[in-house]
Amino acid sequence: MWKEIALQQPGRWPDGVRLPIIVSVHHQSEEAAVVYPDGQVDPFDYSERQYGGRRGAWRLLEILDRHGVRGTWIICGATVEKYPQISRAVLKAGHAIAGHTYEHEMMCNYPPDQELRLIKKTISVFQDQLGEKLRGWRTCFASHSTVDLLLEHFDFEWDASIWNDDLPYMIEGYGKRLLEIPFSSYSDAAWAIQITNPMPPTPYGTWHSNTPEFMLRTLKAQFDALYERGADKPVLMPLTVHDFIVGRPSRSSVLDQFIPYAKEHEGVVFVTHDQVREWWLRNYENDASSTPARRA
Repeated sequence: MWKEIALQQPGRWPDGVRLPIIVSVHHQSEEAAVVYPDGQVDPFDYSERQYGGRRGAWRLLEILDRHGVRGTWIICGATVEKYPQISRAVLKAGHAIAGHTYEHEMMCNYPPDQELRLIKKTISVFQDQLGEKLRGWRTCFASHSTVDLLLEHFDFEWDASIWNDDLPYMIEGYGKRLLEIPFSSYSDAAWAIQITNPMPPTPYGTWHSNTPEFMLRTLKAQFDALYERGADKPVLMPLTVHDFIVGRPSRSSVLDQFIPYAKEHEGVVFVTHDQVREWWLRNYENDASSTPARRA
């Protein structure tokens, strides 16, 4: 069991920060491709997603570098094994990294023992391939056991698997504390028309996306609403992009245009999950009277 530790005073960001934006790059490439009932992987969907590892991730890395933005790369263990040079370039560029299961397994469909095994397997890949000890985690479709497993068996500093809030919050259990930095639908998947794998797969690709113009308008509308609210309340914008979706030329231009648009606004900063954790923990350090709140 775990419990949430509530702040007794409203949280706040450091002086001068009005809207932090976390760009999360989901680097998963061909993991989670459609599988037919006979167990064979759909070759079209596989190759479409494989674009992420071959071209898309590199393009996103270039865009972020051009704008001086450091984000968090959420990476599957199998993707690290297949494309280790990308993960090494991500680290060299100063981005944060986090685990994203091994082969993008939907953990809500797995019993706790199998979920635990897959988390351990993913962690080992990062250590073996990159020499990195993971500080953060984002599960693909968290199960009812995910948070308990993370607290009981590991020492992650933050998790970003839950969708239930706009702001971070502390959770405690098994003698440990972990900052939950909620996931959100400010993502390329949310801009899509079809956001799940159809069965049977369509002949035109399994990720039908709206036009880049629509995507950019949507992204700016989300930003504008948060920026207005940020004038007197803490806000956070998690922005997720997938290597095989926004890594495509026309869709990558949306990110390329959005970043300078956001930077024109005073108090907007692009940050990593690691930095958000550091900032939000100061609220708990300054709030000595924090008390337990809701239980899981």
